[in-house]
Amino acid sequence: MTKYPKHIILKEVAPRDGWQKYERIIPTEQKIRLIKSMIDYGVKELEIGVFAENPKLARQYPDIEEVCRAIIPYAEEHGVKLNALASDAPSVSRVLKAGIHAFDYFISVSDTFGKGFGASADEIFKELEELVKIPDAEVRLALGAVFGCPFGETVPVEKTISYIKRAVNMGISEIGLGDSAGKGDPLHTEMILSEITKEFSPDQFSLHIHNTEGFGLVNCVKAMELGFARFDVSLGGMGGCPVIPNAKGNIPTEDFVNLLCKMGIQTDIDLQKCIQASLDMSELIQNPVISSAAENTLLRRNTDKKKF
Repeated sequence: MTKYPKHIILKEVAPRDGWQKYERIIPTEQKIRLIKSMIDYGVKELEIGVFAENPKLARQYPDIEEVCRAIIPYAEEHGVKLNALASDAPSVSRVLKAGIHAFDYFISVSDTFGKGFGASADEIFKELEELVKIPDAEVRLALGAVFGCPFGETVPVEKTISYIKRAVNMGISEIGLGDSAGKGDPLHTEMILSEITKEFSPDQFSLHIHNTEGFGLVNCVKAMELGFARFDVSLGGMGGCPVIPNAKGNIPTEDFVNLLCKMGIQTDIDLQKCIQASLDMSELIQNPVISSAAENTLLRRNTDKKKF
């Protein structure tokens, strides 16, 4: 019988990946309200947004400092760890000044995909060498296109492993493995992760999987079979990389929580509050309901109304 982790840690990334490509700029007060609802459903890790000098990456976040001022006290009160995505060294300074001490720094394993972000991997690693020296700053490396390039470039697992080694030698203790374009399937995911775990412990990684072809949850289950227990999720399945044409979102938080509940795996998240938070977000910002858990809840409610 397959053994799965007894407890899965989910990080809510809707305020960052979920909203970064959303067409309408969400008003500040709505962002604050929605992020508080995510904290209220029980998440213990949350990515609050993007700090970037690049207008394409920062389009949704002109108010990021204001959002941080409102959310940091609420997160501290509820024991929630916040982090942000920083796109470059000047952005890191803004992250720290805003009161966020943990940040992700992105590197694409695919050079073709990486060109959309304006810096080479060597340039970013050079920046990282300086950033890891900042006192009290927690740097997490987010590796993109680990499971495939959205523009057709072959991404050897050996190249990913070399990037991991380079980061670990710098002193970076946590690394995110991203399926940025949702290219993975269960067998491919197993192959990549099995090679990585020959040299590293699953505890050193989190998984950031996009649900482009609907394989997201099954890829996560495959990762769990290999001992991985940390995953990024996005309320309502929102998301999509701004440099990938027709990019789709992350695994819906409520769908993954629902699956884990049925498997008897602990998450510390209140499923019903999570589903309601997704429905509230959908209504507030007029985003379609696409997760199965939220859609099924709406169907049941509509059926119940017809009975009376």
